[in-house]
Amino acid sequence: MPMPMPIPSPVPIVRRRVNIPFDSATTCGWLASEKDIEDVLNAVSFVFPPGERFFIRSVQNYQDRISDPELKEQVKAFVFQEAMHSKEHARANARLAETFTRGPEIEEAVARSLARVSKYAPRASQLAFTCALEHFTAILSHNLLRWQEPFMEKADPALAAMWLWHAVEEAEHKAVCFDVYREVCGNGVFSYLHRVAAMMAATVLFSYSIFLSVRSLKQSRKERGEPVTASVDSDAKEAKPSRGLTQILREIVPLQLYFDYYRPSFHPWNTDDSALIAEWKRRYRDYAPIRDAAPAEA
Repeated sequence: MPMPMPIPSPVPIVRRRVNIPFDSATTCGWLASEKDIEDVLNAVSFVFPPGERFFIRSVQNYQDRISDPELKEQVKAFVFQEAMHSKEHARANARLAETFTRGPEIEEAVARSLARVSKYAPRASQLAFTCALEHFTAILSHNLLRWQEPFMEKADPALAAMWLWHAVEEAEHKAVCFDVYREVCGNGVFSYLHRVAAMMAATVLFSYSIFLSVRSLKQSRKERGEPVTASVDSDAKEAKPSRGLTQILREIVPLQLYFDYYRPSFHPWNTDDSALIAEWKRRYRDYAPIRDAAPAEA
């Protein structure tokens, strides 16, 4: 299988210092008009801190084998961004855990599972697994950024800021793991089948983890005596029917974008998010809790 021409990133991977004020954030009903999506995003948030640390390790395993100088710099920026994501989601989760008392159990379970993967899976498989999960986060980010204006209007400001900032950075670095995988594993038939098999495994594990996590968070709602089956449309002032988790996942991870990964010629930048990133930059240009890191801080 011939090596496709590399696709250069159309946007820089920016190092940002982030310290979002979560103290006054609404923890239950922070996206009241879309409570089903709120539950999924909360579940994903509790998964992220150990997940981001796993992503960093899987790429750092191959730092000494990267020969392309531009890719080396992108890996450094990727590690910086992922470390910041882990930090901010951990801070947000501490606030969310005041309402969703089972949230820390989710983090601990994911951390144990990924520790086993790190211990027993070959490093190439860990990297392929990370590429697959990065594809999920890239799709989720693409859809959040397409929805950024209504999301900002309907969601708690602090949590909206966190999710849209995270989405932008996932879009900026969405090709880094994939490009590292191609450099160290090649683009032959075996490496293609390997990444596809990793995607199949990641799909099962990701879906199962989100299912269990959402169920756990809904149980937290029940324990507090809160409704778990309806959203409230702030404009219509009426309850919206609940949707099943499968339907929600298909909305935030459309099948067409998901199955793109199975094409031998796939590259993350086949879907160009540069205009969506530019839109976010215009909106958040003066938002002090998110700022570019000074060169000395990078």
